[in-house]
Amino acid sequence: MKRVIPLLMSLITLVGCAKNSTAEPQTAGNDKPVVYMTQEISPAALVRIYEALGRPAEGRVAVKISTGEAGGHNYLKPALIRQLVNQVNGTIVECNTAYPGKRNTFEAHWQTIKDHGFLDIAPVDLMDEEGSMRIPVQDSTWIKYDLVGSHLANYDFMINLAHFKGHAMGGFGGVLKNQSIGVASAAGKAYIHSAGVTEDVNECWSHTANQDGFLESMAAAAQAVHNYFGQGERIIYITVVNNLSVDCDCDSHPAAPEMNDIGILASLDPVALDQACVDLVFHYPSKEGDDAAALIERINSRHGIHILEHAAQIGFGSREYQLVSIDGEDMLAKLNEQHISLIVRNAGLTTEYHQHGVNDLLQLLENEPQRLQGAVVADKMIGKAAAALMAVGGVKQVYTNIISKPAREMLEKAGVQVSAAEEVEMILNRDQTGQCPMDKSLNDIDNLDSCINILKNRQMP
Repeated sequence: MKRVIPLLMSLITLVGCAKNSTAEPQTAGNDKPVVYMTQEISPAALVRIYEALGRPAEGRVAVKISTGEAGGHNYLKPALIRQLVNQVNGTIVECNTAYPGKRNTFEAHWQTIKDHGFLDIAPVDLMDEEGSMRIPVQDSTWIKYDLVGSHLANYDFMINLAHFKGHAMGGFGGVLKNQSIGVASAAGKAYIHSAGVTEDVNECWSHTANQDGFLESMAAAAQAVHNYFGQGERIIYITVVNNLSVDCDCDSHPAAPEMNDIGILASLDPVALDQACVDLVFHYPSKEGDDAAALIERINSRHGIHILEHAAQIGFGSREYQLVSIDGEDMLAKLNEQHISLIVRNAGLTTEYHQHGVNDLLQLLENEPQRLQGAVVADKMIGKAAAALMAVGGVKQVYTNIISKPAREMLEKAGVQVSAAEEVEMILNRDQTGQCPMDKSLNDIDNLDSCINILKNRQMP
């Protein structure tokens, strides 16, 4: 089981997802593009974040993924994406690679697609199997057109479903790479990699010295595809941030990830989405055995951030954004519908608990403190005792039906974001005759460590 991460939000605003959050999916109240996030990585979470965007995929839907090089194992698995692809009646789309491997010929690529299980879940289309077509670019600094698989013309809507990770040439791969290199035909990939020098896959690798030109060409090509789909009105962007190797899914022997999974993010603004993913990596709270240093070095050494700089410069999207969590509302609803006392969600994992009072929180803090660090928590009611345990445990966000005023004050002082349906002066005991005894024992205590010591020494009710 992977350990949970604390998501540092010193440079990123994380807010609870209001019930009407999908009404204005493009921008937050401050006019910054919204990037939605869930710390759960599951088929259901992928569907929830798609729905949070508020833009239904209609017509003939292309779902652009990387089918992954043979021998690799970090690509998005069919079991994860199947529910979403089937819900939108989508076709998985890809194009051949420009490098030698098991996806540079149609015969080999189809075999890889079959071996990786994608034919078992949905139709698949190699879009350049009948050649390429040119679409216009808005930025012609390096490339004068974008050369994409000709079958792109067969689709009305695209879901850009990317896997965020490192990349040997681009520094990182997210939705911009998935939409530029990924949608380009093999010849189009050569054209982008060579920054407009050649479409010949055999010659392009002799023209890769212009690193910034390559990154700027990717930004221009991604913008061309965005514009092709109704100036971005018929395209959405989703990124799964897991298996964070320094190597791309195009690598048949990728390095093992050195850091833990983060979650799933989505936006209508691809630049904001890639920027949010990069920020989460760069501000990752690394520690021994869970370290973002290698991925950060990979991005920096390839000047990877420049694709975002150029994309923003050419008016493709915004590097400023507001990160909005979609965790919480669904957790609290489940809590109220079922016999569950506590739900804890973090990077890729949701766990449920059933004991009374603060027993589960206390046991987690004593035995599995990593489960609380950076977590989103739903609890039916939160008094000062629960708040102290959550604050010391490093919980980042809580959802509850009822919270006491002292509990809210304690959590907010610790930087925990609180969403509560009702605030009361105190949490009552089970007989409703007075204050909860665990809370009462902390009435005159404000120091968190002192609170925890008192709770540990009490006989749990």
